[in-house]
Amino acid sequence: MATVRPGVMQKGERVPGRKAEVIDYNPGFTPDNRYTEILEIVKNTKKVADIMDAKILVSGGRGLGSAENFAILDDLAAAIGGTVSCSRAVVDAGWKPKDLQVGQTGKTVRPQVYFAIGISGAIQHLAGMEESDMIIAINKDESAPIFAVADYGVVGDLFKIVPKLTEKIREVRAAAAQN
Repeated sequence: MATVRPGVMQKGERVPGRKAEVIDYNPGFTPDNRYTEILEIVKNTKKVADIMDAKILVSGGRGLGSAENFAILDDLAAAIGGTVSCSRAVVDAGWKPKDLQVGQTGKTVRPQVYFAIGISGAIQHLAGMEESDMIIAINKDESAPIFAVADYGVVGDLFKIVPKLTEKIREVRAAAAQN
């Protein structure tokens, strides 16, 4: 038996009329035997959006410095119709829930646009997002590994760049809505 994590591979194209060979195999199970016993059913409700479905992800890393600083990413995501996600360092620090983690130990995502803000670009993180259609990185460290996979990179202070970017996007959207 083999399994593959969701989002690791592209979905194959549907082939109408294609038939699979079904092999009925019984390893010796009998219908009257209990092989498992359900002790308890626990239903969790998710209060966060599934980042694997997002077309635009605004992802933050350790460079944000605190959970409170994610407010600037929330503002950017709201302005562009995106969803906030994060790196493992953020989850480990307790700033965001694991459901929002991108990377080898998080979720593999393929959005149309992926903002990597304050994310250094460790190989484990890249494994979860490098197949994004467009990657935009903002980091103060010009030698950060994230820039090797980014389509666009901005070297600078994210606390100055992101609010200005958000403001400009809001202006453009407001002007487009008036026309």
